[in-house]
Amino acid sequence: MSYQAVKRTESIKTKSVLLSKVLIILVCVSSSGGLQASTEILNNRGAEKESLLVGENHLSVQVEFGGETQYIAEGRDQLDDGGIIWGEMVMEYASLHLYSRLGQASRQNYKEWQLGIAYAVFETETFEGIIGLQFVEIYADERESDGEFVSAWAYRGIDWVTASIEHTYSLQSNGHFIELSLHVKSVEFSGKGLVTPYVSQAFDFQFANETYNGANHVQFGFEAQYPLSQELSLFGHMSHVIPQGGIKRDVSFEAKQQTFAGVNISLQF
Repeated sequence: MSYQAVKRTESIKTKSVLLSKVLIILVCVSSSGGLQASTEILNNRGAEKESLLVGENHLSVQVEFGGETQYIAEGRDQLDDGGIIWGEMVMEYASLHLYSRLGQASRQNYKEWQLGIAYAVFETETFEGIIGLQFVEIYADERESDGEFVSAWAYRGIDWVTASIEHTYSLQSNGHFIELSLHVKSVEFSGKGLVTPYVSQAFDFQFANETYNGANHVQFGFEAQYPLSQELSLFGHMSHVIPQGGIKRDVSFEAKQQTFAGVNISLQF
């Protein structure tokens, strides 16, 4: 998942103690859930992160809740039927991001818990880089676990487009997954909402398919953001996936084009 600078700074010490307790409780209670890489820290939510520069000692917390019509990951539908509901909490202090994400399938026995920590290596008006480590636990008919090293890099030197690259290395599969993306300049609607078209090309190097190296899928669509108040925002997306060699050679999944959508509400404080 891009995580905003906090509006208030006068009660940082009190918030830090309280929120640390909340996070510990969340992690303990969610022993039935799991966690996936969320390199959306570089996702196009620029208006919310403009004031966050590396080294600023501000505590920021974001809580999100939402769902998707299908659970598409690595270009594949991870569920046999239905969509998935997500809840997420992110704590950010200076250049450090700590997040916990819980997912529950709507129509089958599937839960996922993602727990991660990321560090903003640098952030300027032109470049941005983040590295991190995350753990994934899946509770379904079969139990699965993984640890992943993630990184995301973005270039905003061109006025009309943002180019980014995301890389994930899986300790379980000893494989790599790389995604190259272009986000076109956002278009304003209804006075304050933003719509951002995007396209991405993904490559699998024995990450999702342990016998394959090469192009995995193409994905395109748009992302939307609409602020409801200074602290509350609504996000959504509609996306289309076109499978390539990695998915077509994976006998565990049906290789077909898919369109899916998602919406979530975000509270920042």
